[in-house]
Amino acid sequence: MEIILIILAVLLGGVAIFKILKARELVDGLKDEKSDPITDAEMRTNALGLIVYGFVLFALLVVQIVGWSKYMLPSSASVHGDDIDGLMNITMILILSVFFVTHTLLFWFGFKYYYRKGRKGFWYPHNNAMEMAWTVVPAIVLIMLISYGMSTWGSIMNPEDEADMHIEFVSEQFKWTTRFAGDDGKLGEASFALYGSNAVGVATKNALLKRLDESKAAIENIRQDSIKYEKLNEDGWNRSKNLDKSEESLKNYKANVVRLNRMLADYEKFPAKYDAGKDDKVINGNSIKLPKGKTIKFQFRSKDVIHSAYFPHFRAQMNAVPGMKTYFTFQPKETSEEFNLKAAEEGRVYLKRTLDEEGNVIAAVETPGSTGYILLCNKICGASHYNMKVYIEVVEEEEFNEWIADQKAFETL
Repeated sequence: MEIILIILAVLLGGVAIFKILKARELVDGLKDEKSDPITDAEMRTNALGLIVYGFVLFALLVVQIVGWSKYMLPSSASVHGDDIDGLMNITMILILSVFFVTHTLLFWFGFKYYYRKGRKGFWYPHNNAMEMAWTVVPAIVLIMLISYGMSTWGSIMNPEDEADMHIEFVSEQFKWTTRFAGDDGKLGEASFALYGSNAVGVATKNALLKRLDESKAAIENIRQDSIKYEKLNEDGWNRSKNLDKSEESLKNYKANVVRLNRMLADYEKFPAKYDAGKDDKVINGNSIKLPKGKTIKFQFRSKDVIHSAYFPHFRAQMNAVPGMKTYFTFQPKETSEEFNLKAAEEGRVYLKRTLDEEGNVIAAVETPGSTGYILLCNKICGASHYNMKVYIEVVEEEEFNEWIADQKAFETL
């Protein structure tokens, strides 16, 4: 904190000096006095200052890269993440190389060709070879980089191996609900028409019938409320807004009844896709376990606005969009314990915070390792966006099987 205050003080001091000099120029102008011309010595001082600034800029950049690297993410914990890290490293090497080369030339030319009396600049308006070089070379580099990126993304999104298990994350403001496929290995049918007590809208026959009864009961209640509001309006009470809301709700519930009846008719034709949801495991908490070494296909849905499922340690991210399903397949290659040890070996640290009884941070200690795997929402979705977290523990297959066996099937909830 003291260093930041010192830097701010120096910057403010520099601004103050600059303003004083500008004020002097204005005063000289008002007095109709001609300011002293800039001398060669002053120009040389400016040129040397530019070189010094360049060295300081490069030094600060290197210091920050080295000094802050301990807070960076450890190397990837998923199989495909190695390709993502490779792509990122190549991109950063190219960016930093171009940065250092171009800025070195910028500072050097500013120093070498500073203004001197009696010296004229060489007029060099056009050179086809140079223009071709600085157009074609960057274009080739970008084409290669984009092609590499598209190839990497294509291999990630279209894996050769079939998924060993299927998991769905349903997002809403401001939480995630997780659904694991049951013993049949398939996620059952789901629909927004069943949202309510059915957190993820799993569409088994019993769930459809239950939601249909709830919708019909809601329609009857709304009709009764509408009669009350109409009576109040007749008696001079201003309840027209309530009546409008009732009519809108009535319209929505009637549409939902139509959807549910269609799904029940579809169930008679294709019962298997609905019955597949009976043994799905729905996890309402913010903590789950995953097995190491298994290929997992994630499915994402949203109940309200666009969210973004972000797994930083697995190098995975996918938007959850209302009205559609999105997918991402990956394979965790390290248990949480193994990942924490690897992070410590790579020199990574995290701030371990100590809280008081009121939840305020009273201490933060740099601790070797990692905070552990986590699912975050990476799309600003509202006031409590920061609360959308699911803590993930990757364990050996045997431990995972014991944990998932303890979770209740959907139809037993």
